[in-house]
Amino acid sequence: SSLESRSNSNAAIDQNRKMTENPSFFGDDMLTWGVTILALIVVWVPFFRGLRLSFQAWSATRCMEKGELARALSSQSSDDVEPLSVLMLKVLKKSLDSRGHPDDFVFDATRQYVLNEYDLFYSRPITMYASLLPPIGFIGTTVGMLILFVSMHQSNASLELSALAVALTSSIFALIGFAILEGVKIRLFTRLLSALREVESLYSDAESKRNSAGGEAPGAGDAALQGAGVPA
Repeated sequence: SSLESRSNSNAAIDQNRKMTENPSFFGDDMLTWGVTILALIVVWVPFFRGLRLSFQAWSATRCMEKGELARALSSQSSDDVEPLSVLMLKVLKKSLDSRGHPDDFVFDATRQYVLNEYDLFYSRPITMYASLLPPIGFIGTTVGMLILFVSMHQSNASLELSALAVALTSSIFALIGFAILEGVKIRLFTRLLSALREVESLYSDAESKRNSAGGEAPGAGDAALQGAGVPA
């Protein structure tokens, strides 16, 4: 019985030694998982906000045909985000009514106004959210390297691998998010130019009809837009 009790005590000592050498989930593993999840959350917050704004910009830059522009201008829009092409057409009609400047100048100024609106409400905020991601990834890498140095001092191989995972995960996800937002920005600007070309085509048709009618009477620009299919 003494041999049996001695063997049981030796087994208990070996088990305690293994638990000391191999930390439980609530030790190093919990710290690693917590830091990893925190890094992903910090990366996800600006990426999600930039992505949500990109979806709004996608609706605002949608291309509309001439008939759709005419219907959107004559009726109250039910969309949460007004297309920028409709905004440009509304501002253009209102500016042509005043007749204070040449029509070509009014068109160029209206086009620049819409581009400024896009830049102010969509392009710049998306750029700011995207620009936050690389520094956040760098911070995550720095924290991971700090954990790595601590684990090397403690000679903990599992914590070293976890620290490398934290450093690489934060950097990879941050760079992927940055690339996605910047790529979406390029696509959004292409959509915006296509949408404005439809308004430019409508304006060119109005100019052609006005020139064929002859003369430049007061309010002719707005009348020409109506003749091109845009109601008053």
